[in-house]
Amino acid sequence: MKVSIIGGATGSGKTTLILKLAKYLNSKGEKIGVIVQETGEVDYDEKTLTELGIKTREVNSVCIPCSLDTDIRSNLLTIQEEFNPDTVFIEAEETVLPHKLKADLERMELADVELLPSVVLVDSLDFETEEDQLTEYVRKQTSGAEIVCIGKIWLDTNEHSDAVSKLVRNLNPEAKIAFYPENDYESFPAELLE
Repeated sequence: MKVSIIGGATGSGKTTLILKLAKYLNSKGEKIGVIVQETGEVDYDEKTLTELGIKTREVNSVCIPCSLDTDIRSNLLTIQEEFNPDTVFIEAEETVLPHKLKADLERMELADVELLPSVVLVDSLDFETEEDQLTEYVRKQTSGAEIVCIGKIWLDTNEHSDAVSKLVRNLNPEAKIAFYPENDYESFPAELLE
C-alpha cells in the first residue's frame, strides 16, 4: 500500500488535487483510501467517493502533536485491514508538517506500507514573496517538503508567481517543484505518484 501525505494551507487545493489523483489512479484499476484531517473549501461528497470507490477515514485530534501519529497509524491500519487500498492519501491540516509525519510513520515500520515523497501545496496568489512574511508553519512545511506544488498560477501575475517560485527554491533547494498551469488540475506531475 502506497501512502502519500499532502499538506499546505487551507484553500491551497489539497482536496481538489487528491480527488484528481484518485480519479486518475481509479481509472487504472487502483483502490484508493483517503484519511482527512481537515475539511476545506472543496469537500469529499459521497457521490464522488462512491463513484471512485474511495474509502475515507476522518482524524479528529484534540492535541495534534501528542496524538496525531497514533491516530493516523490507527486509521492506516484500519483502512488497510477493511479495504486494502493500493494507495492512501493523507490530507494533512495546515499546521501539520508532512515531512515530520512521514518520518514518524517511517519509524513505526508499518508492514506493506510504502511512503511516497511528502508534498506541500502552495497557492501562488496567497503565498508571500518575502521569507520574513511567512508564518512559521508555512516556512517549515515548504522547507521540509520533498515536492512543492505551486498552484493557481493562472490567476497570478507572472512577476508574483516568479517571486513565489524563487522564494520556494531558496527555502528548499532540494525539493522537486511542480507547477499547475491549468485551472482544472487535470495535468498533475507524475512524481506525486512515484
